This record gives sequence, C-alpha cells and structure tokens, in this order.
Amino acid sequence: MNFLIRFRIFVFLFLLINVGFFFPIFSESKTIKFTLEPERDDIIQYEIELWKAPNFDLEIPFRVLSNPGKIQLFIPNGYEYFRIRAVAKRQVRGFWTDLYSVSSFGKSKPKEPNKIIARKQVTSDVLVPILNKEGTNHFYLTENKIQVKPILNHPMKTTIRYRLNGGPWFVTREPELSFTKDGDYKLEYQVTNELGVSDSIQVWDFSVDLTPPNTEFHWQLPLYRKSSSFFVGPNTNLELQSQDAGSGLDVIRFRTICGKNPPSDWYLWDNKNSWKNIVQSCSEDLDLEISATDKLGNEEVPKKIQIKRFPKEN
Repeated sequence: MNFLIRFRIFVFLFLLINVGFFFPIFSESKTIKFTLEPERDDIIQYEIELWKAPNFDLEIPFRVLSNPGKIQLFIPNGYEYFRIRAVAKRQVRGFWTDLYSVSSFGKSKPKEPNKIIARKQVTSDVLVPILNKEGTNHFYLTENKIQVKPILNHPMKTTIRYRLNGGPWFVTREPELSFTKDGDYKLEYQVTNELGVSDSIQVWDFSVDLTPPNTEFHWQLPLYRKSSSFFVGPNTNLELQSQDAGSGLDVIRFRTICGKNPPSDWYLWDNKNSWKNIVQSCSEDLDLEISATDKLGNEEVPKKIQIKRFPKEN
C-alpha cells in the first residue's frame, strides 16, 4: 500500500561547512526541524532511516520512529541521507520515500546552470572580423599561416611581390607566411603576370591571437585561518576573473566530477551562484575544472580545484 506523505517543512539546519584550500568540507552532527501531516486518519507513525551513503547494500541504517506532527530529527555525525515511510494501524507499512540529502533538505533547488558545448571556430575564411572594445570590427587570422594565391581569368604565370610590416620586399610565385607570435600585422602584396602587367598593391591589416585567456581565482570574505591552512566558510564565494589580451574573452566554463562518477557536461560560470550550487550538488569528494575560451576559440588548459569531505575534528 502506497501512503502519500505531504510535508509542510519548517527547516532549520545547524550546519557549518568549512572549505579549505585543499578544500576539505566538514560534516558534523546537526538537527532538522519539519512537520509530518498524515493525509489519512489511520496513519499513526512514521519510520525514518538514516544512511551514510546512498547504497543500501553496503550498510545497515540507523532507524527511528516518530509520531505525526512537528519533528525534530537529530542527524548523528557521518549520516548524510534519510528516508521516511508511513505506518498505519495494524502495522501496515507504506513505501519508502526517495533518499533526502541532509545538506540540501528544505532548501530551494539550485537553478540549473546554462549548459554549453565546447566551442570550436568553424569557418573557411582566413580572416574573420571581431568586434573590439572601441566598437569597430578588427580582423583576426583563423589559422597560423597565410598562403597568397592570385585569382586569374586565364591560365598564366605570375609572380607575387610582398612585404610584412613595412619590411623588405620579396618576390616569389606563391608566398606562404607562418605566424607563431601574437601581434598586429600588415601584409602588402602585388601580383605581376608574365606579360609584366601588375595590379594595384593589396593591403591586409590583421592580428594574430594564439594565446588562450588566463583565469584567476578570487575568494570573497570571510576567510579563516587555522595554523598554516586557509579556509572558506558557507558565506564565502568564489569569483572568477579571466583576462584575454587578444580577441577578447568569450566565456568561462566549468565542469565537475562527483566521487567516482564521470565528468559532467560543461556549464557557463556564474560568479553569483555557481560556487554555492557546486558545493551543494555533491556529498562526495568533488573535482572542479575551470576553463575560459576567447572569441577565436582558444581554450585555456583547465585549472582544477579538489574539494575533500571528511568528518570535522573535535
């Protein structure tokens, strides 16, 4: 028999979470207050099971009984989950609820972050315009080389005279120029056919950006110190700042690895909510990877934070 349990929750968590720079997050004894209101008159009790991990095959739960009404549930140190079922007259029991996480019980569900897919520049153009800080388009090289080939109406031998950044002129049939350094460039070239007829000098002004953004971590107050270790508390926020001196910052993204689970998808970082949602999203050890991407698609090598959870020392 399936008894529906309707909760009117009045939650007060005596919970302190500390995060250290190798990022331990402590768990300790805590109390949850809520109200159980039976929807049927024959429900006389509730059974509550406390679990350390969401694996029913590896442990024996701690079980308590409670009457309907206001509940003050004491959570011993180390127990992170609980579930409830109703007991009717004649000891007829209903089905268990899903497991509730102690750390997030009664809290509003975090807003799902914006999911993004790793972005790659897809274009056949050698040069692409990107809007700069001044509000005008500036051209950037999409590859690390330029090959100049004349477009002819009739097959004919040609030579190309060219120079880069006002340097000496060179003459060749099809110049191929490689660029290994960031910077601004000016390419001038002129095509001459076998009859000695030359077109006007063509000029390309463009920039090369091969360097991805660099992301810095900024921990907001309050910060705590114990011996040689620094810790951040539940009211401390992580703010990310990425700098890109080339084409400009596009996005900062992140993904998480909760326990032994596979990595999550990549999500857009939000300085206001992301850190808080990440800490609340996983009750196991957690790896956080952060990477910024510029407008040309240069991706930063992910920077990692390891979040360790273990019982608080007395």
